[in-house]
Amino acid sequence: MTRSLAAYFLIVYLLLLAIVASFMGGAEAVAPATFPFALLALISYPLLYLLPALALTALLGGALLLRGESAAWKVRIVCAAACLSGTATLLFLAADRYLFRLYGFHFNAFVWNLVTTPGGIDSLGSTVETQLWVAIVVLLVLAANALLLRLLLTRRGAGLRFLPAPRYLFGSVLLLLLSLAVHELGYAYVRFTNNEPYLKAASLIPLHLDTTAERLFLKLGVPRPAVQEHVRIAKGEIRYPLRPLQTRPLEKYPNIVWLTAESFRWDLFSPEITPNLWRFSQRAVTFKRHYSGGNRTRMGMFSMFYGLYAPYWYGFQEQKIAPQLMRQITGNNYQIAAHTSQSFTYPELVDTVFAGIPPANLQELKSGPSWQRDVQNITDIGRFIQSRDPRRPFFTFMFFESTHAPYNFPESAVIRRDYLEQVNYLQLNNFTGNIERLHNRYINAAHHVDAEVGRLLDLLEKERLLDDTIVLFTGDHGEEFMESGHWGHGHNEVFPETQVRVPLVLWIPGEAPRQIEHPTSHNQIPATILPLLGVTSPSADYCSEDGLFAAPRPYRVIGSYDYLGIIDDRHKLSFPFTTAQYFRYIYSDSRDGLLPLVQQKQLLIDKRPQLDEVTAECARFTAKRRDVAATAKEQPEPRQKASL
Repeated sequence: MTRSLAAYFLIVYLLLLAIVASFMGGAEAVAPATFPFALLALISYPLLYLLPALALTALLGGALLLRGESAAWKVRIVCAAACLSGTATLLFLAADRYLFRLYGFHFNAFVWNLVTTPGGIDSLGSTVETQLWVAIVVLLVLAANALLLRLLLTRRGAGLRFLPAPRYLFGSVLLLLLSLAVHELGYAYVRFTNNEPYLKAASLIPLHLDTTAERLFLKLGVPRPAVQEHVRIAKGEIRYPLRPLQTRPLEKYPNIVWLTAESFRWDLFSPEITPNLWRFSQRAVTFKRHYSGGNRTRMGMFSMFYGLYAPYWYGFQEQKIAPQLMRQITGNNYQIAAHTSQSFTYPELVDTVFAGIPPANLQELKSGPSWQRDVQNITDIGRFIQSRDPRRPFFTFMFFESTHAPYNFPESAVIRRDYLEQVNYLQLNNFTGNIERLHNRYINAAHHVDAEVGRLLDLLEKERLLDDTIVLFTGDHGEEFMESGHWGHGHNEVFPETQVRVPLVLWIPGEAPRQIEHPTSHNQIPATILPLLGVTSPSADYCSEDGLFAAPRPYRVIGSYDYLGIIDDRHKLSFPFTTAQYFRYIYSDSRDGLLPLVQQKQLLIDKRPQLDEVTAECARFTAKRRDVAATAKEQPEPRQKASL
């Protein structure tokens, strides 16, 4: 039996090796010079993935079969453990391969957060067809593994004694472990010296160990690279606002209707797709080149309510600090009704945007088709408005979910007849013939969102509330349909236009209708709304940018979970701001084409003032713990500037 199990695990190892090779196959990241380095990872990491299965089988076999007679049922248990653990290893790596192909990242802290946070899995919007296919694939792989092991046992003979493992197996494992050790030592060196081609090749490996040996190389006198790392910015104790906000009392505070749609990119805003919003925009201020502060919901929501850059999300969430916008609303006795067709726990808006808001004022609908949840939420918002106390202002928030994959809508919302009727996530890596029809689903879902926005606008008209109400409509971020080689949103390294550009329609009573042509950002929204609530403090005291009607800015700042981007009309610079990714600057043109290395270095010199300005801004609202008791007039320590 030992030889049969050894043969089984050898075949599983080869299958794992093939999957790992597919990460590197055809990848321009594996430059010729890095091939030996990548080869060591290719042959050793499949063993690393397989070690838990090998250990489980060996320990179970030792416990059951080394003592006393090797009964047949004991053999079956050991074989079942080998089959199940081998299958689980293959499925895990195959799932990571699918995830990497679709989104460009491996299983990581974000995926773990998605799985473990309440509402995370629900936010994916997986369909019944997808769940059925997953079950079928799991069963087929398990059956194939069971059949393989059965054939090996039959062919080699299933002895009842648990014989010692063959010598060649021990030798092979030791050789592969030695290869892994050599690779990790090499990786530690190239990470210390910031050798990008090698680091890029290593980033293709799932669950890379990310070994470091900084002290060793310092003792050996290995010189550091010239580039200093801008990582872990915006960390530390949050000091927000920099000083207490100054306000003037208003005779009458405006109502606020804040409407945000999931994954709602700018080109959905049109007379055909969003006729109600389009008509309303003719009376309002429309921002034609508006950008989210991120390509994920967390960063998009954070930027529009706080006006701060993406790296601050983590500190604000951990310390549960509400935005000044919501503090002014609650402090002025607003009636609050916040609604979402997703969840307030994923993303963690209950710890950030709506921190401190009583649960009774937060309604989340998570069951049933997303379009029905949107309808119910708008109906409930209408009831709230009609039953409110008219002597007090009100704030209502709505987060539409219909435009999140799989893009749900009722039949009445269909304006693109040729749409993909069933969405199977397992088949979305093959976009041939599907992407346009999937995009049509998205358009139909946006048309449905517009109908619900129109229903609410009609109610505001009927109740004669528009003269006293600020109305805002935007998207948390955009959505890509393979325009830059991806589907969806949240791809870390670059920030394609389709993933970050969104519409913004803003109705402010008394504000002349017009269209703003220059680029604007979610980061400018709080500095626009707070003065309308009586705040007289300069915007620099509570956010990173001036208001939407200020002079145009030369660049936009956009972030994701690990990367920060500085984008102007010609170039994009992005770099990781956490230690989850190896550090490098990535310069691309406006169409996301990677620039030649020589040009990147020159642009990094030319754009150094912008880079330093942004990284300094990401430290302005933090203080070291020993400085928490310092007065508001003190400034944070300046961050060390990077140099070439």
